[in-house]
Amino acid sequence: MAGRLAPTPSGHLHLGNVLAFGAAWLSARSAGKRLLYRLEDIDRGRAREEIARAQRDELRWLGVAWDEETVPQSQRSYDLSAVPTFRCTCSRNERKAGTCICRTAHQAGSPKTGGVLRFLGQREPVDFDDRARGPQTFEPEEDPVLQRANGEVAYPVAVVLDDLRDGVTEVVRGADLLEATAVQLQIHEALGESPPSYLHNPVLLGPDGWKLSKSFGSLEVRALREGGWQPEEFWRRLLPMLGCEGCETLGDALPLFDPTRIPPGPFATDEAGDIVTDENEGEKT
Repeated sequence: MAGRLAPTPSGHLHLGNVLAFGAAWLSARSAGKRLLYRLEDIDRGRAREEIARAQRDELRWLGVAWDEETVPQSQRSYDLSAVPTFRCTCSRNERKAGTCICRTAHQAGSPKTGGVLRFLGQREPVDFDDRARGPQTFEPEEDPVLQRANGEVAYPVAVVLDDLRDGVTEVVRGADLLEATAVQLQIHEALGESPPSYLHNPVLLGPDGWKLSKSFGSLEVRALREGGWQPEEFWRRLLPMLGCEGCETLGDALPLFDPTRIPPGPFATDEAGDIVTDENEGEKT
């Protein structure tokens, strides 16, 4: 049984990333599970080794330690033969216009050749229980791409196959990925495998009201660290968003951690990194 830290080395860590990785650490440690580190660098065009090194250093400095580092995605092979898929050669505009017949051609026994591989999933709502947010229902993305025309495997199926191979039994991540869970659960079901449990922590919004991203360099870990922040400064601001009031270290928060106490958020931050509001009315994505 294990949880996982799965950074993508395409940009430096920011406060929102730290919140998610802190939640993953607390969830795994509070349950006595192993915590794995997996580099999600499947998008080789954006992944950078210097960013990956910096992310490891920053997580260790923040006290987010892991038990084992698994094989990076870029060094793995992916077999999709057991996943129901169909070939699609249609353009985005054709699909938007509803003129794509690739799925029906496949089901009629006249599959296309070339193009991308799309998931042949059920087009119906998916129900699941989130450990922090309770019962959830989402419509899965319609026929997501699982393998691009150049042969590269896409994230929705890669992460499922990786979690199964690595023995991951719980996934902790930001609520901006809540809807993505529907397709991933469908892929688990198609493979006949039990899915991990899911916990989605609150999203942290930037000063502009949008989901915090690397565009706010002043809220990156490296910038705040250079500005004099110590790990306690990060956790004092972030841990209340995980239901751990008055805590300044992950160790302080560990005995208090309870997923059912995590507020839904999202939360907003200002240019200085202070949490200024709990934006419960919704978030921009």
